[in-house]
Amino acid sequence: RLFKETFNLSPIQYLIRLRIAKACALLNDKTLTVSEIAVRVGFDDSNYFSRQFKQVIGVSPRVYRQRT
Repeated sequence: RLFKETFNLSPIQYLIRLRIAKACALLNDKTLTVSEIAVRVGFDDSNYFSRQFKQVIGVSPRVYRQRT
């Protein structure tokens, strides 16, 4: 409860945002696939990673990569 009050996020939401932030940095490396990046940041399922990425960032990982 203290965590949620402090960060205004649940612990899992905080962890997902942390992983997505790391994924954003890795998406600049064009040699890595989106699936490889998903695994590197702690997602076992690349589809779940893509859904979470889009929910947090607003665009899919592929679109994000094209824009950077």
